[in-house]
Parts: sequence; C-alpha cells; structure tokens
Amino acid sequence: MLQNIFCIFARRRHMDDVLLDSQSLFLQLFSKYKGDQEWEKGRALFVSMNCRDPATANHSVVVAFIAYHLTINICLTSCHAERMFLAGLLHDIGKLSMPDYILKSSYRLNIEERTLVVEHVKVGHDVLKQLDFGSDILQFCYSHHERLDGSGYPHGTTNQSEIGCIAAISDIYSALRLPRSYRSNCLSDKEIIEFLLQQDDQFNRNYTYILKSFLNKRSEIPKERKALIGNSNRRR
Repeated sequence: MLQNIFCIFARRRHMDDVLLDSQSLFLQLFSKYKGDQEWEKGRALFVSMNCRDPATANHSVVVAFIAYHLTINICLTSCHAERMFLAGLLHDIGKLSMPDYILKSSYRLNIEERTLVVEHVKVGHDVLKQLDFGSDILQFCYSHHERLDGSGYPHGTTNQSEIGCIAAISDIYSALRLPRSYRSNCLSDKEIIEFLLQQDDQFNRNYTYILKSFLNKRSEIPKERKALIGNSNRRR
C-alpha cells in the first residue's frame, strides 16, 4: 500500500538520489507509525497532494528528509526528528487550494497570482489545525517562508524559532535541488550551501553548516560503495 504512493514518482527515468533516499525514509517512518492517527491523517493528505501535483509531493518529501536529518544533527531526539519529517511532508498542503494554472505554472506569476501563492501558508496552517495536528507541525507550516531579516511571509517576522530555521532551510534546499515546472535547472549541494551562506542574513548560519556537514557525509557513501566494488573486482 505505501509503495503505491510512489508509483507516479517511479515513472521518472532518472530519479535523483536524494529523492530516492527521501522516499525510503518515508516508507520506513510510515511503516513504524502505521495505525497512528496523526500519521495516518498525514499520509492521506500527502496522497492527495501526490495525486494533484507530483512535483509538489516530490518537493515536500525532500523537505521532510532534510528537516529530519537537520534535527538529528542538531542533537535533538529521533522523536523530534520524526515529527519534523511529518511536518515537512505537510508544510505545503495549503497549495491544494490553488488553481492548477498557478500550482503548475511554468511562467513568471503576476502580482495577483503571487498573492494567491502567499496565501497557501495560512490555508495550510488552518487545515492542519482543524485536523488537530500538533503545534510543532503547525509552526513548521507557518514559518517555512519566513526569513531572519524580515523579508519572508506571511508575517515578515525576524524572530525565528528553532523549528522555523529548520523549516526555512529545508524548504529552500528542496526548492533549489529539484527541477520545478518554472525552472528545469537544479543546483548541486555545494551550490546550495554557497547560496545559503551568501544569504546568512536570511538563513541561520549555524544550521547551514550543520546541513553542509550532513551533505558532505552523505556524498561519501556512494564513493565508499564504488571503492568496495572496485576492490572486489580487482581480486577476481
């Protein structure tokens, strides 16, 4: 049943490894929390998003993956990290209220259309609150577009909480890492870290370095596997 959620994703010919790893963590956590009321509600909402717009679902599961690992590496508990995964998965659920011509737009939005995009944060927050999701998940949803310099939305606050900082960095990482309908090119992990450090008035610098450390460790895994394969071949 859970694997069927990703049947649309699997049609991609070349799937990014971060998306594959994100989906793997999704399956692991939803298997762990099978029958849990909050997680089951989250799964149902995510399935709705996946059916409506697979690209936004892709984005959300990578946000969840990064939020999970940021939380782990900030030395919080695995329970906190799992909560942040669920929050990341649902942070853009308000986009279900947007018309397709905006949600799937491949052109630059005008001011009126941009206003509708901004509203997805409040819509998502209200939906999650009505469905009795925890305050940590509501906070993640409401703060993922806020920035430390006050340039974000919906409130333009400069007082970012720990969850808010995690949400902002996780969201921008996924937005830059995966292709979108309005942008085909993607940035590498190195380029994303450089961008975040250049914008350290908007994003928590310490958390950016934590993300950098995690991405560096993660990038070594394929190299180690290749080395093992190479050594095995040389022994033959």
